[in-house]
Amino acid sequence: MPAKTGRTLYSRADLRKVHKLSEPTLQNLWTDRENNGHPPAEIIDGVMHWDGDEWATWHHELQRQRAAANTTNPPKLDGDPEDMVGPAEAAKVCGFAGSETISHYIKNPPEGWPEPDDWDELPTRRRPKWKRWRLWQYLADRKGKGHAGGRPSGPRARVAYPYQGDERLTLARQAIAANPQATNAELIPQLLEQTEKTYSRPTWNNILKSAREHPEED
Repeated sequence: MPAKTGRTLYSRADLRKVHKLSEPTLQNLWTDRENNGHPPAEIIDGVMHWDGDEWATWHHELQRQRAAANTTNPPKLDGDPEDMVGPAEAAKVCGFAGSETISHYIKNPPEGWPEPDDWDELPTRRRPKWKRWRLWQYLADRKGKGHAGGRPSGPRARVAYPYQGDERLTLARQAIAANPQATNAELIPQLLEQTEKTYSRPTWNNILKSAREHPEED
């Protein structure tokens, strides 16, 4: 992991190890970079590298978006991606009615359900814990909506396109309307100043892309 100006740069092999993603998944993310806002690569000794923090922030936001679009019941997608959560909170993250579903998944995991990242050693039992982003990733990647386990898939996502109904999309549309010839790179600095919470450049790039494709609320 070469260091450069205080940053940690990850190769694809590093990303695979740190984020527990397969090589095909990472390749697909890179191939679709024009659509998903994948951070640009830096070439070091002929090998592509990415800023570790920037890549993680981008990927976590992408998983949030995909999880929201692929979940019938409202999921709980706030919080620090690296937070460890037990079954009760994991159920909220996934939009389940209660932790019973999580208990069932531990014994009979559906396709893609993540192994626990850690366990709490309680007097009478062990309680599993997961990082939030691992659950977001499961929601984003699962093939069926609803609670899996053979249930019929639920209705289609409540959003017709990325960031529909998001106030940030409104800000992006306004910025584009005021400066129609400006590039995303030129618009992002002013958008960064318009929200109380700071969002990454890749996130704003995705929002601007959606705003350009959908200039008006459907």
